[in-house]
Amino acid sequence: MIDTREQTATASQTAAICENIALYGASPERGEIDSREVWDEDDATEALAEAIRIMVDGITVDGTQMADEREALLWSIVNCFHAQIGRLDRAVDRIVPEMKDLETAQDGTEVKAWELQLLTARAQNLGDRRDAFERLRDTAAGAYLAETNDVWRPRNGSHTSKSGALTSAAIDARDYRRARKEREISSHLPDGTLVAVTGGKEVADPGAVWSVLDRTRAKHGNMVLVHGGAPGIETVAAKWAEARSVDQVIVRPDWKAHGRAAPFRRNDEMLDLLPKGIVAWPGSGITDNLVDKARQMGIPVMTATP
Repeated sequence: MIDTREQTATASQTAAICENIALYGASPERGEIDSREVWDEDDATEALAEAIRIMVDGITVDGTQMADEREALLWSIVNCFHAQIGRLDRAVDRIVPEMKDLETAQDGTEVKAWELQLLTARAQNLGDRRDAFERLRDTAAGAYLAETNDVWRPRNGSHTSKSGALTSAAIDARDYRRARKEREISSHLPDGTLVAVTGGKEVADPGAVWSVLDRTRAKHGNMVLVHGGAPGIETVAAKWAEARSVDQVIVRPDWKAHGRAAPFRRNDEMLDLLPKGIVAWPGSGITDNLVDKARQMGIPVMTATP
């Protein structure tokens, strides 16, 4: 009689391993190419939408004090994905120089070729993960817009979308200047006629602001909006740009570096971009400072009525 107890136990252990691999995937060993799927986009997007629904309807319920925290919490959710995108971008940036070194060091041996193949696959995987988080960020940004009636923007840095889910890119002025200086503006960075806007915090008629910007865009079909991201006129202009799929360059004042002089230094940085023209609404002395300096530089200024 054949004892099948050991065979059964062995089969059960193997079956358990196979089942776990089928359910959870097999992680690659060091030195192996990762062949796992990056993600399940439909499931991930649905899970995120459900999480946001719970945040809105279950935690920040209308009629409660917690409702006052809704905008901040939703902003943080979007920013969480945005920060992950930045981390993955930096990881790829660290790999690229090593890839170039390996390309130079290729000597026809299988070892060198395999090392380059592994590193290339690693960079591709990180890039794919980055794009997945970008899709999730853009989905969360859409929910932020729906719940707050405001466009999500990072407090610092740029906001672009390689996937095309965003209607416009919002590029930090430092990133824009760096790209232009290097003469290597990427395809997802704004490239067109720069038109700056400035004005005060009070906006009596947002529709009138949109009309002025529509007429300005009619003159410059490839218009790129330049603004400081301040409340009031500039926020209305940013919403117009998002709705019209117009790219933006945001020149924020650096309060930490320049203190009270930050808005005036911001004006200088904005003019350093050499915009084609400036559309100005009435505002504070900071607005007047920008207009005066622009005229001294020969940059046309159009004064809009409030």
